Parts: sequence; C-alpha cells; structure tokens
Amino acid sequence: MRRLIAIGGMGLLLGVAPGCGLAPRNFRKIRHPAPLVRARAMSLGDRRSSARVVPALVVRLNDPDPVVRLAAHEELKQRTGQDFGYLPWADLPERQAAVARWNDWLSGRPPAGAPSPQAPTKAPPTPTEYRQTIRG
Repeated sequence: MRRLIAIGGMGLLLGVAPGCGLAPRNFRKIRHPAPLVRARAMSLGDRRSSARVVPALVVRLNDPDPVVRLAAHEELKQRTGQDFGYLPWADLPERQAAVARWNDWLSGRPPAGAPSPQAPTKAPPTPTEYRQTIRG
C-alpha cells in the first residue's frame, strides 16, 4: 500500500511540475548552453526594442550550431528586411563575410560586397531610417 501511495504521489508531483526546460520563456535564453533552447528563443524578442535585439541576433549568426544560425538569420530578415547573402550552412569564411556585411550595416556603413538585392516589393530601410523607427 505504501508503494502505491508513493507512486501516486510521484505521479501527482510530475503532473504539476513545470514543463521541460527546453521551452524558453524569454529572449535572454539565446545564450543558453542547449542549441535547441537558443534557436527557440530567437523569436522571443518581440517585446524588446530592435536596437537591442538585432545586434544580439547578428552575434548569433556565428553560433556553432547551424539551427541556431538559421533561426537568427530568419528573425533578422523578418525584423529588418535585410539578407546580405548570409547562408547558415555555408563554410565559415563565407559566413564571416556575410556577418561583416551585417555589422557594416548596423554601424551605418554601406555593406562591402553585398550581393545585389532581388527586386524587393518595398525598399528595405536604410540604417538611418531603421534607427529612427526603433527610437520612435
């Protein structure tokens, strides 16, 4: 009988325990040791200003895990409308060149050697326009 009560108590504890730790609840988890948590946290920066989120996402373009790099790149494209030829699965030198273009864009310099954009339906914001929109 005691064993049955113990098993029932364990089941009750497990039933009310919080969910698994792989579901990030905030953007700060982009620095978590588990790649899956980092990748899932990329889209949780909605409540933060782009001035804080975009540079953090650019840093994650150098993540050792390709899934994290892909998630960061997709979030960057959605937030900024920019691409700069970044391919998350490309070799390191190619990725570094694209990350350098992202960093140039963030600092207000024209991205060196950026591939010509495909005909956009709406012109992406210039860095100055981008800064003005995030400052309000």
